[in-house]
Amino acid sequence: MLVKPCCVSNKQLIVNMQTQASLVLDALIPSDAHIILLDYPHHPNVGDSLIWLGETAYLKSRGLKPSYVCDYQNYNVTAIKKILHKNSIILLHGGGNFGNLWMHLHTFKLQVLKDFPSLPVIQLPQTVYFESDKYLAETVNAIKQHRNFTLLVRCYQSLAFAKQHFSCAITLCPDMAFFIGSIDNKKISIVDRFILSRTDAEKSSDSPINSIQFDSSTSVQTEDWLTISNEEFWIERVESHHWFRKLFSRLDRNNQVLLYVWNLLAKVRLKRGVAQLSKGNVVITDRLHAHILCLLLNKPHVLMDNTYGKLSHFYKAWTSNSNIAIFAGDQTSINKTSSELAATFNTKTTVNISDLNSSVHLSE
Repeated sequence: MLVKPCCVSNKQLIVNMQTQASLVLDALIPSDAHIILLDYPHHPNVGDSLIWLGETAYLKSRGLKPSYVCDYQNYNVTAIKKILHKNSIILLHGGGNFGNLWMHLHTFKLQVLKDFPSLPVIQLPQTVYFESDKYLAETVNAIKQHRNFTLLVRCYQSLAFAKQHFSCAITLCPDMAFFIGSIDNKKISIVDRFILSRTDAEKSSDSPINSIQFDSSTSVQTEDWLTISNEEFWIERVESHHWFRKLFSRLDRNNQVLLYVWNLLAKVRLKRGVAQLSKGNVVITDRLHAHILCLLLNKPHVLMDNTYGKLSHFYKAWTSNSNIAIFAGDQTSINKTSSELAATFNTKTTVNISDLNSSVHLSE
């Protein structure tokens, strides 16, 4: 049976993350702040929707609502400048894209710094990772030119790197997704092991997740979470229709209707992620927000790294004392720890897959 030293309960871990993040954010965002929230994650990756929902949940807990929102494509400098006043603060959506791996999103951040050189800009918690000295130099210069930029980072490696290169305020802060809180979800499963394995640019070619093998008595299912549901398809179809965009571009220049639609879409993506992770008695993943969502669901799981150590760095910084999460680096430890988690938490429950969607209950 699995015994981890110095563990905390899962609910207490979530509360600790919320408390530590609030201490950082409350000091930066006044109670009368005029919020401009930029870079809505308009893509099917569930993880970024978790971050968005956590960001909006935090703002709601403070009695704050974004006066303007956008994604990187409908960013409108003129519209933002029309609503600015002395308490305005720009918040940039957090995640794992501060660097050149997802260049279109990072370029957008640098453009915001250029467009608003003296307005307070807070980059919500990020992992920092650069593969290019050229783009690092551009970022160093953009931050140097800006006079009021704060960078929040999710791990000690990002903290050390940022302090070495960037001339701005830099603070360690947990991921915003923890503000979603514990999710009420019936304990259901259809397989012994559910593997959520990334299929994008951050997938490590030598990760043991690529070749996991279990004995014949262990049922396994493998997926990523980039395939949209029918519900997402129809919401996106309406939201992206040219008549919808044309009408509200005139009537809703600050994108408040889009904020409602985007929040709805993010919740639907969260629902999809919950349904996927609920399939396994034990989850195995190389996605950071599958790890975080498992914590919110109180789901036993094994995690391993992406290409540049994002999961191990976050785990060491914040979640290594979880009693339901174990980091594994090789095939043997994956098999051993997943079996120990299953035995410790006695998670064996089997349901018909057709019952899955109707059995998932998300707390508001």
